[in-house]
Amino acid sequence: VVVPAPGQTDIERAKQTIVSAFLRLEDDSLEGDTYTDEDTSSLPKKRERGKVSHNDFIVITPSSTNEQKLSDAHISRVTSSLPLHLETSTQLGLMFDPAIPALVSSLLPDSAPSSSRRFLRRWLLIPPPPDIADAMSQLVSTLKDDDYRALPSINAAPITGKVSSLIRAGQACAPVFRELLSSLNAGIQILLLDGEGDQITDGMVVAPLLKILHYDTGIEARDSLTLRNRFIETKRIIESVVNTNNVDDTEKERISHFGDVIPPAFLERNEVIWRGRVKQVALECSHDVPLAAQRLAETVALDFWGVESIKYNENGEIDLTNAKETKSPIVQDIFNNLIAIKSKPNWESIQPQTEDDAGGDRKSRYFHPRDRNGKVLRTRYTTDRVQEALSDYVETCERAQKEVEKVLTRLSWELVDNGHLPSIMQSSHLNLILSTAAHHAASANMKGWSTAVIEDDSTCAGHFEGVWPYWMDQSESIPNSFDLNGLFLLTAPNMSGKSTLMRTTAAAALLINCGLCAPLKVGSRIRRFDSIFVRGASADVPTEDKSAFGAEMGDVAALLRSCGDRSLVFVDEIGRGTSPKDGTCLAAAILERMAVSGMSGMFATHLHGILNIPYDPLAQARLRKKRMAIQDDGHGHLSWTYKLEDGVCTNSLALLTAAKFGLDPSILQRAEELSEYWNTDTIEENRLHLDENSPDVSMNAAIEILLSVVGKGVCVPIPPSYMPPPSLEGSSCVYILQIGKKFYVGETDSLSQRLSQHRSKGKDWSSLSAVAIQIEEGKSHARNIESLVIRSLAKDGFDMLSVTDGTSIRASSRHGT
Repeated sequence: VVVPAPGQTDIERAKQTIVSAFLRLEDDSLEGDTYTDEDTSSLPKKRERGKVSHNDFIVITPSSTNEQKLSDAHISRVTSSLPLHLETSTQLGLMFDPAIPALVSSLLPDSAPSSSRRFLRRWLLIPPPPDIADAMSQLVSTLKDDDYRALPSINAAPITGKVSSLIRAGQACAPVFRELLSSLNAGIQILLLDGEGDQITDGMVVAPLLKILHYDTGIEARDSLTLRNRFIETKRIIESVVNTNNVDDTEKERISHFGDVIPPAFLERNEVIWRGRVKQVALECSHDVPLAAQRLAETVALDFWGVESIKYNENGEIDLTNAKETKSPIVQDIFNNLIAIKSKPNWESIQPQTEDDAGGDRKSRYFHPRDRNGKVLRTRYTTDRVQEALSDYVETCERAQKEVEKVLTRLSWELVDNGHLPSIMQSSHLNLILSTAAHHAASANMKGWSTAVIEDDSTCAGHFEGVWPYWMDQSESIPNSFDLNGLFLLTAPNMSGKSTLMRTTAAAALLINCGLCAPLKVGSRIRRFDSIFVRGASADVPTEDKSAFGAEMGDVAALLRSCGDRSLVFVDEIGRGTSPKDGTCLAAAILERMAVSGMSGMFATHLHGILNIPYDPLAQARLRKKRMAIQDDGHGHLSWTYKLEDGVCTNSLALLTAAKFGLDPSILQRAEELSEYWNTDTIEENRLHLDENSPDVSMNAAIEILLSVVGKGVCVPIPPSYMPPPSLEGSSCVYILQIGKKFYVGETDSLSQRLSQHRSKGKDWSSLSAVAIQIEEGKSHARNIESLVIRSLAKDGFDMLSVTDGTSIRASSRHGT
């Protein structure tokens, strides 16, 4: 796969990938073939064929000629939507992500079949062309508002590709054909929904159904009458062979039955797999099964039950009243498909070995049968008559089963050879489309969802009237109404609903563009888009060696390549995975490119420096600054309203959100203290590094700064390897270390221990020099002095090893110094 490159379109990249694979395939095939000397003279040499390159291939697009015809006819081009990007489908809940509500689950009631869910997911991942989306919108609107038209049974099982393959291979069984009949019957009834003959209405259901059917199957359906006749003919062929009754109690009675003589489970096991599958008129061998079963039953009654003569009662069962066995002696072996008895009956008669020698040895007529592998079953007994009758019955059943399979195979081939398979597929998809549309319309009515007007030529992306999250009940949500007339630069506090608004708007636009209902109110007008792109917060992708920031930039690159002035885009918090400066600059550049390209949508950020960027005038004209409103009760208590309004918001209310989710109050208090000293010019930005042309900065200069900050006291110099004065132990001190040409500032209550720790780091640290000053006000004041000294040294050009504590200035220091 060719990786994206600057200036390379997706079409060029796809062409290069396909052609490269084709050329490699050709090379492999030439290298893998072996030829004789006589054969090679007529073959092209590999080096000669090697002259073929990427430049010899061109991309032919049918749209070029169509667009010319449309232009000649002065017909405006209708926008078609591209398939969704992976990130977009994930953010909208079309790909599994436990953190994002599933969109398809919100479109259908719980009772909807899984096939409808799969259909809608495919429908949304690859949005249909405009005319097909309009047909779906017409169908859903009709079903949604039609309160007098009942629908036929639309629960027929869908005919999948596997079923189609079974039919083509001649391996479809009777239950499959019954499902086909169910689908065909439903299809015939569906095509009558708009009337029959002179009673045909305006076709508000069947006409859009046929248009969607043609798109979904690729098989043309000219009119409902022709299609219905094809369904009827296919149904007639199947019904002439297949028994339409399911295997119910009536069917089981047709299985051979002789009372308790033979266990019914044994007879059912041999006959149920083929009985009732096809009509008797189509069979020959199955007529022999009742005779074979009767012979087996009579033999068993004589040899196993000890019946003297065969008699039948009024129910057609063998009479066991005079049998020598009072309870069934028969055991069934399901693995070897045989019946036998556990022991010789005590009433058996011993017969002579031969008829001519009555005085010879006498033997029992009962013997041990053999299993399917030829092994003698020592715990079972049978007779020659039973064994022969049993083998005849089993073989007759097997012949009947093979005959049934042969009949069904001929039926499959007849359907394929005579061109009835397209009718079967069309009837299945007709059921699926209507089932999906009907369930979606019912769900929309239950939830209060509506359709919207599509405006192809509007300059505004859309007017969204009362849109709310698709995963929430309307009564529990806060709707938003707005005109999406440009690119919204959205700033808002944490948890204020900006990501929810973006995902909601994108989902509503996608649903309307696909001809479905969306969670918005009547009166909405939405433009048709060629691409809908949603980019939300992400994590790293270890399997692709991508950090979170790398994955983010890859998605943005795809957005900029595939989206233009007819696209709807939603970008949430770009640039969070890098430094604030780089993130702000990148986000601003991306926002500017999106605006200049004419994209519509929303761009949400917490990088408030993006608000003051001098954008290109074309970008400025399309940017609209929006925010999520915050309500103040007048007593300093803020709450989220989840409503969109004009303006900017530079207060993210992060501490309020953190408190809501249970962060330690002490951390929140410390964060609030630190926030008082935060500004856009961070210490890191003000920090200057020494270079060869910088003036020398000495420890004396550092001491002067330390004294100026403290305002009183004496600085105690501590040369390398010296220990500090014992008088400073136990007192709060601020110290400055010089390690080579770098400086470090710290505070401690145990100076000797702290210096020992620093010197143990080795290298330049072992020969550091230090200066310390005692802070009488205590440790808290010493920390503030430490922060002020760090900032002062960094500002005056000292090369600081660390400025981490340069912002740790408490409010008390401003009053005390």
